[in-house]
Amino acid sequence: MRTRVGALLASGAVAAVVTFVGVVYFFEPIAASGGAVEVPVPAPLGFLIYIVLSVLLLDWVSGIVGRPIKAAQIISASQIILVSVDFVLRGERGATTGAASAVLIFATWVAMAAVYTRLAPTRRSHDAAVEIA
Repeated sequence: MRTRVGALLASGAVAAVVTFVGVVYFFEPIAASGGAVEVPVPAPLGFLIYIVLSVLLLDWVSGIVGRPIKAAQIISASQIILVSVDFVLRGERGATTGAASAVLIFATWVAMAAVYTRLAPTRRSHDAAVEIA
C-alpha cells in the first residue's frame, strides 16, 4: 500500500544515503585537492551571469508550473533550504544572518515573478502566437 508518509520517509532515507555517500566519497576528495580558488570572471560579469541564469530559471519553472509567483515560491524555498538553513545548521552562518538571507532570497524571487507576471504574455496569447506561426 502506498502512502504519502511512506513516500516521504523513503525519500528522506534515500536523500540521507545519497548525500552522505556523495559528500564523503565524491565531494570531499575533490574539495580537499582543490587548492586556492581563483575567480573565473570579473565580479560584474559574474553578477550578470547569475542574473541571466536566475531569469531563465524563473521563466522555465513558470512555464512548467503555470504561475510565476508559485514558481518563485518553489525556487526561493529550495534556495533557502540549500543555502540559509544548511549554512546555519552547519555553523557557517548565524541564525540572524540566515534569516536575513532567507528574507532577501524570497523577496528577490517574488519581485522578479511579480514583474514577470505583469510583463509576460498571457498563456492564451502565447498559445495563439504559436498556432499562427
